[in-house]
Amino acid sequence: MPSILKLNQLVVMKSGQRAYDEKFHSGLNIIHGTNGSGKSTILDFIFYAMGGNLTDWKQYAQYCETVFAEISANGTILTLKREISKENSRPMSIYFGKLEDGLKSAADGWQRYPYARNEHSQTFSQVLFKALGLPEIPGDEGSNITMHQILRLMYVDQTTPFQRIFRSEDFDPRDTREAVSELLCGIGNNELYSKRIAFREKKKLESELGAKLTSLMRATSNLGENFNQGAFETELSNLSARREKLQNEVIGLHNDDIDSSQVAKSAEDGRRKLYQSITKDRDSLVSIEQEIAALQFEVKDSDHFLVHLEQLLRDFDRTAVTYTAIGEVPFELCPACLRPLTGTDDKNCHLCKETLPKDEKNTKLFELRMDIEGQIVESKRLQKRREEKLEADKKSATGLKTRMTRSMKQFDELRNASVDGRTALVSEKSRELGKIDARLDELNKFTDLRKQINDIKEAKELASGEVAKLRNEIEALELTRETRRLIVKTEIATQTKRVLEKDLKEHNDFEALDKFDFSFEDDWFAINGDPNITASASGMVVVKNSLFLGMLLASLQDRNRPVGTACLMAW
Repeated sequence: MPSILKLNQLVVMKSGQRAYDEKFHSGLNIIHGTNGSGKSTILDFIFYAMGGNLTDWKQYAQYCETVFAEISANGTILTLKREISKENSRPMSIYFGKLEDGLKSAADGWQRYPYARNEHSQTFSQVLFKALGLPEIPGDEGSNITMHQILRLMYVDQTTPFQRIFRSEDFDPRDTREAVSELLCGIGNNELYSKRIAFREKKKLESELGAKLTSLMRATSNLGENFNQGAFETELSNLSARREKLQNEVIGLHNDDIDSSQVAKSAEDGRRKLYQSITKDRDSLVSIEQEIAALQFEVKDSDHFLVHLEQLLRDFDRTAVTYTAIGEVPFELCPACLRPLTGTDDKNCHLCKETLPKDEKNTKLFELRMDIEGQIVESKRLQKRREEKLEADKKSATGLKTRMTRSMKQFDELRNASVDGRTALVSEKSRELGKIDARLDELNKFTDLRKQINDIKEAKELASGEVAKLRNEIEALELTRETRRLIVKTEIATQTKRVLEKDLKEHNDFEALDKFDFSFEDDWFAINGDPNITASASGMVVVKNSLFLGMLLASLQDRNRPVGTACLMAW
């Protein structure tokens, strides 16, 4: 079904008072007045309230403080609120309900959404797109299409040059214009958009893995052949054998008779320091293991909660589809006591008898769905942090256990040795053992690093394969959309030409109107192949507005829109 966006009411506030308050009806609304009376300013307020990015306010508009817009998005009533500011990319507050109810509720019920994406919250464009049933569409440089970009094509303003279709702005990539036109004209489809987003994410992952791999390879380049598979294992084996031999030599020294009180005192100091180190590591290990146990419980519990939320969202969507298909099912019997229900009607709940305004039902359902989605996003973000912390704690625990094991062996050796002259030789052997242990730790780290490099290589190869697969799938889908693109462009051109031909002869600047052509991607339009259509400024205005009227008429008559696409929104 088409996506329908309607503006119900616009309110502009100044010092707590309504500087402008107007309700709009279905159909054609005309804002009229003398020059300088504020018609363009009102349109700027509408553009901004709906999600447009506007910083260059007219003089009197700057004196106002807040703009409210009550909209209907596919039957869902939402109230949008934005503070008027010269700052760029301002956030939006959304109330799931009517404007007057939102004003009465003060801060209760309002939810604030940012303009740009972050890991903590959805953007207001994402919320409005979902209310309209529109898919998310990738734009330029990793961004997605926003309400601002949508409104740039829906609006005709006076400051944009006559020859341009889109509302002008400094940064205006061709890919963005193409994506917006595809969305509003129903040229693409949800499968194509979702694969484009997946392609962008996999391409980003491939790039990140490649950069990480390059960094690691550069950091280990000085190791040369020693970093190859098997090199570390050979040295590890040799050092382990040498360590075992030294330990046997220390045991053999226990029978030697070499005395030195100073050496004995030094050995005692060494034992005490080693014991303190072991105690500190033991306390740290106990603390980390307790944290690991707590994190493992939280991760498992959160996994169950996420499964529950995702199932709840699927059930919610299935329920909504079922309700749409069969309508509301009234209760004849009370589900608690099974007695017949009396005094029921379509305007009240059959159980609690509360009034059920039909125009708010979709809004409440949408608010509930957004709440569930918000919980899923936040739960996944927190779960990722828990898993990263759990992995780091496990590595720390493994390192502590290895260090404690070696320290305790060394401590046992010193503790069991006789406190006499042979301690000197034991200490000497122990120092060599310490050097071997340090090298073993280093080699183990190199081994872990090599494993990390191999894992990144495998992940990068997997990502590269997925990128190639998605690229092929996207190319196949793009081939099928060209037929749809030709149909849409032809219909828009035909409707625009028909509008121009109905212009009064005394106001018509064109001797012959054989062909009208345009390009959303390159942002131009032409009559008979000439973009410099007429020397008359008023004639250019007529042609440009005829194009927008042609788009509206084409969208209203479009009955062959593919499943999973949008159509041009009109309001």
